[in-house]
Amino acid sequence: MNCIRTSLAAASLAISTAIPAGAEIVASTCRLLSYNGSNTTVETFRCDFMQRGGNVMVNSAEHEFSFLAADQGETYIRINSIPLRFTRTGVYTLEVTQAPWLR
Repeated sequence: MNCIRTSLAAASLAISTAIPAGAEIVASTCRLLSYNGSNTTVETFRCDFMQRGGNVMVNSAEHEFSFLAADQGETYIRINSIPLRFTRTGVYTLEVTQAPWLR
């Protein structure tokens, strides 16, 4: 009986380590500030926030954003605050307020 338990535990461990952990999707509110010279437009919309390994994806019906951890400080600036901010200088700033109770 002990042998069966040990085998089952080993099999469970092997299966759980073989399957990568998925990123949690958090319903959020996004605010997009788009820059066009001296004109700034502001758009607010519902979005889904996902983060895995420092990489972030923000998706909505209208927009898709991807922020790779390796590019932080190179192509965008991330400010960990509430709201969370991602800025591509001179192009846009995306603010994400995570609120899983939205939906």
